[in-house]
Amino acid sequence: MMSSMNKFFSSIDIGSNGIRMMIAEVIFENQKPVRLNEVKKIRTPVRLGKDVFLDQPISEQNIVESIETFLHFKNLNQKYQISKCRAVATSALREAKNKEDFINRIEKTSGIKIELIDGLEEARLIFLAISKEVSLQNVTTVLIDVGGGSVEITFCENGKSISSQSFPIGTVRILDHLIKRKLTEPNLKVVFGDFITPIAKFVANTPTNDNVAFAVGTGGNLECMSRLKLDLLKKTTNTYLTLSELVEIYEKLSHMSIEERVHKLKLRPDRADVILPAILTVKTIMRQAQTQKILIPCVGLRNGVLWSMLE
Repeated sequence: MMSSMNKFFSSIDIGSNGIRMMIAEVIFENQKPVRLNEVKKIRTPVRLGKDVFLDQPISEQNIVESIETFLHFKNLNQKYQISKCRAVATSALREAKNKEDFINRIEKTSGIKIELIDGLEEARLIFLAISKEVSLQNVTTVLIDVGGGSVEITFCENGKSISSQSFPIGTVRILDHLIKRKLTEPNLKVVFGDFITPIAKFVANTPTNDNVAFAVGTGGNLECMSRLKLDLLKKTTNTYLTLSELVEIYEKLSHMSIEERVHKLKLRPDRADVILPAILTVKTIMRQAQTQKILIPCVGLRNGVLWSMLE
């Protein structure tokens, strides 16, 4: 029997390429949280990483847009009578020169306190989200989260995280690197070469990397890839992608301009420009880990943050 304990919780993820909120109803059975029912998901395309990764403070315009976003979140928290809200910020805000000013102004205007988390806590929360959705027992898996500012890789064995690392190699960072070197998208692989060595080393030095059954991908970039499997490859199921499908998607996208991706594929402008670096990252990690398949359960950091409040 369902108890009457069901409550609404919200989580906020301040990333490098956008600010996201998720509101969920927590379903309890025998006083234990057993399920999250998604009520609402919101995303605002505030690209904090664009300033920060070019060694600039967060611009006043981005701060004002963030404040407006958080005032909207505050209203939603009141509307849904949220029991608890947790807001976490990842690499862009961690590295911002004016992070204290940003955090203080958000808290002063919206009353929402922002918590800076490091890459390992980010990886732990993503693992928590995935472990509620995907059976990780009796297999070796690699979890890949591709964000705007960082990439988190976690190897799991029999449902337990055995090795985890965060790399400052996000998609917005790679684009900023192109700008710094005055290069354009066709030179992406050249720039990506500057970033790949630490990932390759980490994967090669993980003892179980030679028997990875499958990868699991999280984040908006991976969800976009799963949609592109339907739209570009006309395949029916998008709960997973194979390495060869990713290669095919990459090829097709690389022959399209960013404008074409927006108009023909209905990608958001702030996704259309980061999707190629994201695919390149995933392909590389899968090849290094010698796995041919990546599951996309459509959960991520926001889900992990929600579960963390219930631990």
